[in-house]
Amino acid sequence: MSLDAAHSPALAGICFDAYGSLFDVSPLLRDVDALVGNGAGIAFQQRLVTWTWHATAGERWSPFEEIARTALLACASEWSAVLHDRDVAALLSRLHRLPLADGAFDVVHTLAPAQLAVLSNGSRDALAALVDNAGIAPQIVHLLGTDQVQRYKPSPQVYALAPVAFGVSSDRVLLVSANDWDVAGAATAGLRTAWVSHGRPQTRVLGIGADLVVESLRDLPDALAGRGLVDLDVSDVTLPGRSQSAGSSVSAAPGLRRRQPPAR
Repeated sequence: MSLDAAHSPALAGICFDAYGSLFDVSPLLRDVDALVGNGAGIAFQQRLVTWTWHATAGERWSPFEEIARTALLACASEWSAVLHDRDVAALLSRLHRLPLADGAFDVVHTLAPAQLAVLSNGSRDALAALVDNAGIAPQIVHLLGTDQVQRYKPSPQVYALAPVAFGVSSDRVLLVSANDWDVAGAATAGLRTAWVSHGRPQTRVLGIGADLVVESLRDLPDALAGRGLVDLDVSDVTLPGRSQSAGSSVSAAPGLRRRQPPAR
């Protein structure tokens, strides 16, 4: 989606993808490696993502936890590992109690005045447990799970949950994700997008890239405020312990030009 920030309205809501974006999945992947075998964690993650795509494309809905269980058992079979029921239950329970990604706690508290949501492939019950265990439940206005539409990302019905929840047009909602395919899906559905690169070069899925690229979540508040995309002063969104001149690693797609923050 091409943006002209000079003529775009301020954001009314910011949605965070959960797994791998707002929350760190690496502890879960390490646990899978420990119980199944080296490399099984990444294989489990890849199966989980792609099998949600197949479930949606084939119109065969299954709850996220069930797909995760099937993907986990498939990895165990491939690695010739024996997983007892208690092991499977323990691993799947991690989907409800993952740690926040680096810097996410401060970012959520900083951006809370812009109204925040979590938009995830997970169920609403899982998202409620995640944000509660992470101590950010008071800052999250909406929990948007794919069980509401019985489809998975990148189905447009999933992304449509966000503007409906906020009661605004899709161009007033930003999706923040570390997954390039998620960014492409959100952009196709009319949302604005921010990609957390973690130092990776941007991949344009089907020619679609993010409107805003930040190296880490910590860079997001300054990037949004500096472009006038949130109704906050730049000084208000500088993260604790960081000076505004620290030099965030931020880039913008063509057409996303810097605006002055709204006058106070």
